[in-house]
Amino acid sequence: MTKKETLILLTLAFVQFSNIIDGMILMPLAPTIKTVFHIDTQHFGWLVSSFGIAAGCSAFFSTFWADKFDRKYILIALYIGFIIGTYLCAIAPTYELFLIARIFTGIFGGVCGSVILAIVGDIIPNERRASAMGMVMMGFALAAVVGIPLGLILSNKFGWQMPFYVICGLGFIILVSIIAFIPNVNAHLKTENKTTYKHFYNALFADKSMQIALFVPIVMMVAHMGIIPYITDFTVNNLHFNKETDVPLMYLIGGLLSVVNSPLVGKLSDKFGRYKVFAILSSLAMIPIYFITHSTSTSVGLFLCFSSMFFIFSGGRMIPVQAMITSAVLPKFRGSFMALNSALQQFTLGIVTFIGGTIITNNAKRELEHYTIVGYIAIAATLISIWLAKKIKLVG
Repeated sequence: MTKKETLILLTLAFVQFSNIIDGMILMPLAPTIKTVFHIDTQHFGWLVSSFGIAAGCSAFFSTFWADKFDRKYILIALYIGFIIGTYLCAIAPTYELFLIARIFTGIFGGVCGSVILAIVGDIIPNERRASAMGMVMMGFALAAVVGIPLGLILSNKFGWQMPFYVICGLGFIILVSIIAFIPNVNAHLKTENKTTYKHFYNALFADKSMQIALFVPIVMMVAHMGIIPYITDFTVNNLHFNKETDVPLMYLIGGLLSVVNSPLVGKLSDKFGRYKVFAILSSLAMIPIYFITHSTSTSVGLFLCFSSMFFIFSGGRMIPVQAMITSAVLPKFRGSFMALNSALQQFTLGIVTFIGGTIITNNAKRELEHYTIVGYIAIAATLISIWLAKKIKLVG
């Protein structure tokens, strides 16, 4: 990577960092949020799913205009809305208003990821794209290694609102960085490349590989996000871990390993083949998925080993598959394609979280029941994703 490319990718990684923290921080705060707003697991599931459904609707409608504007300016507009939404979350006094604030944040924040991936696909050549994805995906790892533990500490010390205030402050700094360091991304606007949403959907319906590339992340969302929203609640209520020390440690260790792992996975994917690396990581991810969802009594140390494996393998497989997906579509359709990809993922996130909240129930001791069922679903989805990903053809 050149210095300019590295600076661009780091800026995009921090956009992802703030966006992912905002989405993820709600999950480890589950015990606190449920207590503060006097809600049960199902109502908490609505909080998570509302963000995803709102983001999905927003991303879907963006397919009609995503390739009509400079991607830099789209990202700026979306990120401003994201900051406002996060602030509304921090000041929400009731569950209903907090739910509305999450929907507003999802409308803007949920589309940022698709724009980021489209920018990477446009400015980084295909032969180095997985390595670039590895750098951008470090935002996920940084969110876990720094954001989640720090968010929990801030919440425990200053109240559940403080993490959202901090994200807003960080957001202003990142917004300035976007304006300063991200170049105009408008090659797709050249006369010979101009396209309409009708051209995009005609191409999509005629290309089986593009259809599969849209479907694979949906299946992966089931495999990954079926587990994540309830893992903190499960460790606190079922395994009786300390939410002020053990839970932050879980995210800290797993995230730290992922920070190291992400660039490595990207480089290995470019060197040995994206599908091969994806298939290996997905196969290994099934081991911690089974252990986590079937644990009834275990030591903190052993659980941390498997949760770290989950971060490394389940999170790592996202890097090669994202590189495959961005390369499965021609540049002139990439903005609309990634927006639709994001929409379907967000819809799936909302549906999976809602269904998870329906399957998983609390007993009289507030322990989670039927988490094992979610684990089996995640393993089945992983196997399906391995089979489908092999059918994706790279074109640009």
